[in-house]
Amino acid sequence: MPETKPPMGLDPNMGAREFVLEVDAEALEKMRKEAHVKIPLIGESFAIACDEGEAVGGDNTAPPPLAYFCASIAF
Repeated sequence: MPETKPPMGLDPNMGAREFVLEVDAEALEKMRKEAHVKIPLIGESFAIACDEGEAVGGDNTAPPPLAYFCASIAF
């Protein structure tokens, strides 16, 4: 039977792993911010927007930064 290898990055015998992200963030109007994230290894990119609620000076057009942080703990 031929030897099969797990997908890249899942080999339990690997001593080290590296994950590289490139992130540029910009402040927009009021409290709104947008981050542009690139993952060079797989050639993917995406954008993340955040905003604050009206009570603290934002327009409530996207989740607040703390919501992203709390969700990341769940993942």
